[in-house]
Amino acid sequence: MKDNGWGKEPFDLRLTVLRMIRNLPGILLITIVITVVLSGAYYLRNVTFRHRTYAATATFCVEYADEDWIDREKYINAYTWNLWMTFDEFQALVKQRYAGSRQLPEKLDSLLTANMYSDLRMVSITCTSDDQAFANELCSAACLAMTEDFKNSVKDIAAIRVVDLEEAAENLNTVKPVRATVLAAIIGLFTGVIFFLLKEILFEKIWLPEALTNRYGFPNAGIPGTELFWKNLEHFFAGKKSIAICPVSQELDPEEIARDLRARKEWKDVQWISVPSPELAPEAADRLREAEGVLLLVPGGFDVKRMALMTDFLEQQGVVITAATLWDEDAWLLRWYYLWNYRK
Repeated sequence: MKDNGWGKEPFDLRLTVLRMIRNLPGILLITIVITVVLSGAYYLRNVTFRHRTYAATATFCVEYADEDWIDREKYINAYTWNLWMTFDEFQALVKQRYAGSRQLPEKLDSLLTANMYSDLRMVSITCTSDDQAFANELCSAACLAMTEDFKNSVKDIAAIRVVDLEEAAENLNTVKPVRATVLAAIIGLFTGVIFFLLKEILFEKIWLPEALTNRYGFPNAGIPGTELFWKNLEHFFAGKKSIAICPVSQELDPEEIARDLRARKEWKDVQWISVPSPELAPEAADRLREAEGVLLLVPGGFDVKRMALMTDFLEQQGVVITAATLWDEDAWLLRWYYLWNYRK
């Protein structure tokens, strides 16, 4: 067997892309399965069996002491408002105004959040809880703390008034099934592509006819069904009266192939000998040595490890391969790989 340094061969991007297109149904199947599994799990966890929370929101209008606050850029941004929600000073004001029956936790960080709209004077506070009544009570306490107490502790604020108050309703902001489905589809597509890419790399197969020459050193007879194939046979087997047809794989029937070759008028004086694959009959090497020429048939997509095993066996048995051809090739792949129809 010829050793051409397989590991030094350049990465064939065109062949890989075409093989990935060939594997597109499998990639889509993996994408669909993973999308259904992940999005279904998300839906069950966050929609069907979700932990229900309620959010009450109060919107305030902040009047600044400096009338030219917007020109001097003296305003409070969203980060500062959210930071104030975590300060003990502000939370103490809310606790003083709270009149509900439920005992407040020591820290209200997970219950209070602030948001700012495009108008820098408009700020909202959202009170979140798994108890709808408690969310409303906490929101009322936050309103009183903002409008009555907090404005007095910040010198840049002249007044704060409530412009809108939303009663507590179920908080669905964190439930986003569409986004989860899209993300699951992306993960599924990525998984499918990586799976088949690794499959092509780890389980390498013979798809191109030149691999017979580049990798194994066999004279390449071309692709059956083309005029080049018959011209090559005339050259390789000129003057030979007995030619053995030997497939490397048991998937090919040598007798059927021999009948096709016998039908050619140019070969009426040639004895085509069908020899089974050495995979089925190792003793076939004796018949191959007796023939004047040997035509090795390699099916398209044949595994390189099996091919290496067969070629090593034939070499050890002293069998000389006159020519090799890629049989049952992937015509679509070859057509696009060479950008022209390989068959006449």
